[in-house]
Amino acid sequence: MLTTAPKEIRENIARATGYLRRDEVERALLTMSEAVRQLAEIKLVRSVRAELDIQIGDFLATVVRHSMLQPLLDPCHTGKPRSITLQPGKEAALSTVLDGLAKILQTAAEQSLQQEAEVRLARKKQLISSGLEFLREGQVAKGRAFLKRMVEEFSDEEGIRLQMGQIFAAAGLFAEAAAMYEESISLQPRDSAAYTGAVAAWMELREYEKAEKVYKAVLRTFGGHASTFGKMAKLYLAWHKKQAAEDAALRALQTDPEQADALEVMAALDKH
Repeated sequence: MLTTAPKEIRENIARATGYLRRDEVERALLTMSEAVRQLAEIKLVRSVRAELDIQIGDFLATVVRHSMLQPLLDPCHTGKPRSITLQPGKEAALSTVLDGLAKILQTAAEQSLQQEAEVRLARKKQLISSGLEFLREGQVAKGRAFLKRMVEEFSDEEGIRLQMGQIFAAAGLFAEAAAMYEESISLQPRDSAAYTGAVAAWMELREYEKAEKVYKAVLRTFGGHASTFGKMAKLYLAWHKKQAAEDAALRALQTDPEQADALEVMAALDKH
């Protein structure tokens, strides 16, 4: 018979109480369940056991009144939730009850997250479909407003600006698409799709200087790959900067003699 409570039990009781104070009810229940399960496996002198029983009793008296457990323990809102107590020799049963309550809370939280995700998705679909419908009807300002609203409402969602850039580009709103891609680049500088989209949008707008700026950012971020120099060569050719086009094409061909964009640019330059 032990004269001192094991450290692990004491720490679990203290942790469970701390979790409960921070409203981390599921963690509190699981931690106290573990403490009670450990308690069932040992024998303590009466005074030490009594001290632990008081601490566990205080926890149970508090947890049954927590708002998260009221739908389970006081479904009729009487103000008198069903009690949960520690009875000598029934520690294992109490541990099972605490585990069960934690499992119910976990399931409810998962269902809540799923419902929230479904509501968010429905809202996104509604904003996109409304925006595109206005665009099809020729009401560009309204369509643009609906699509931009989606970015505002879901700005915390990773990849939302890239997605909206693609939608704007598909709708032919290249200025808006470019702006979205540029924002995406600033937030996720390793996302190559945003650079590709930004260049394509600026090229559609014949904003060659802005496209060049994106390519330079690509070089800084990802290094000087042959394909990048090949695409830059095509940019300079469209921009009527023949020397820059040739220089970029030659840099591409130094690394990859078969680089298609560079070969195309060199062939076009040879004709002039």
